[in-house]
Amino acid sequence: MIPWILALVAAAAGAAGFIAWRNRIEPVDPHSLIITPPDDGQERFAPISGSVNFRDVGGYRTASGQWVRRGLVYRSGMLSRLTDADLDWLQGQQVKWVCDLRSQEEVNAEPDRVPPGAVYSNRPLTDPDENRERRRRLMALLFNRRNLNNMMPEYYQRVALEANAALYGDILRHLSDPQHLPAIIHCTAGKDRTGVGVALLLAVLGVPEETIVADYSLSNQFYTTFREYSSKAIAPLTKVGVKIDDIQPLLIAHPNTIRAALAHIRNRYGSVDRYLIDRAGLDEATLERLRATFLQAPA
Repeated sequence: MIPWILALVAAAAGAAGFIAWRNRIEPVDPHSLIITPPDDGQERFAPISGSVNFRDVGGYRTASGQWVRRGLVYRSGMLSRLTDADLDWLQGQQVKWVCDLRSQEEVNAEPDRVPPGAVYSNRPLTDPDENRERRRRLMALLFNRRNLNNMMPEYYQRVALEANAALYGDILRHLSDPQHLPAIIHCTAGKDRTGVGVALLLAVLGVPEETIVADYSLSNQFYTTFREYSSKAIAPLTKVGVKIDDIQPLLIAHPNTIRAALAHIRNRYGSVDRYLIDRAGLDEATLERLRATFLQAPA
């Protein structure tokens, strides 16, 4: 989970008596949000038992009829619990780079197990308004939990896309060099921070938006695990009536969240290419290298 989720529930622990009971969240079935990717038909989840949401980003058809090569980039949750068998499998895939988007606090709590031969890089997202936003989220949890529905789209746009544009640009620049591939990009759940990075990669390769949305929605297959992670974090709040389903909007991968992120890019920059050049610091040559590396002609 994103670090501020843990900070939010910890801060709320001292606020007994302020919970607004009238503002209950109506849970949704996360599996109802899963969209089957078009033209997929391939098994993209890797045989990894010690991490959740571990899957191949390749295998999608682009608008021009090309295909994203498989076996070049994997997305996943944290790698701290990989088994020896998992590491053997990843070594067999010749993984060369592990990009960890978690905070230093998360890394310290559960450091990655990195496959032999891979270079590890911790590249955490930062929020310049973290303290103010933490207070705002706390107020939403205490007094108007329906506002939690807006917080993930806001986080994607304000923090991920705007405040951390250069970070995502640097990651894509790294991926444009075949010497760093295959690679793994991950955070704690492989849902939000990872989801934005993968969406940007697929978009610049020409994968249609609805396919990108479908890929994003597949994280909901692991909602039970996300819920279990967060149940431990909110344990101090159970005495004041907060239940895990009260923060469900923070735990699901709602298709509208990534749709709103892509719409934000279009509305502000015109296209993902312009965003990556004007905001993330890439150039046309890097975008072309990404396409040359990741795309293959139809068979």
